[in-house]
Amino acid sequence: MRSRKDFFIGLGLGIIFVSIIWLASLQAKPEDNAVITRAKELGMVFPKDLGVPEAPFVDPAAHAGAEENFSLDTPEIPRTPLEEKIQHYTVRSGTSAKAVAVDLENLGVIEDADLFIDELTKMQLTARIKARDYKFDITYGPLDIYTVIRELTR
Repeated sequence: MRSRKDFFIGLGLGIIFVSIIWLASLQAKPEDNAVITRAKELGMVFPKDLGVPEAPFVDPAAHAGAEENFSLDTPEIPRTPLEEKIQHYTVRSGTSAKAVAVDLENLGVIEDADLFIDELTKMQLTARIKARDYKFDITYGPLDIYTVIRELTR
């Protein structure tokens, strides 16, 4: 019986203690100016301090009837769509990790075969490359080696 009583006393004191801390945290909301001042002391730099122009704010409600006359006078930039580049690569059974790395570098999937092999070795994954077909999207350039390692050892 004594242990049940001790449990409920401890539970009640814990709830009271947490409630006091929670109420105290609700009262301590810092002012915006204090936060900005503290951020500047810690090294934060605002774009306006660097001389970067801010984008103009346009209130759509104020210009509700004048959409056809409204223009930001920005020239139209011609955009050419990127050609999608997909590299297909097949790892055959028994192919060494070094051979795979050299092939992937030659295809433009990775930038550096030696770095790829070094990371595979550090991660102890040189023997875990799966023999199968792979597709790599290199439209935006070579892929991160960790992404390629994850794909090859999945």
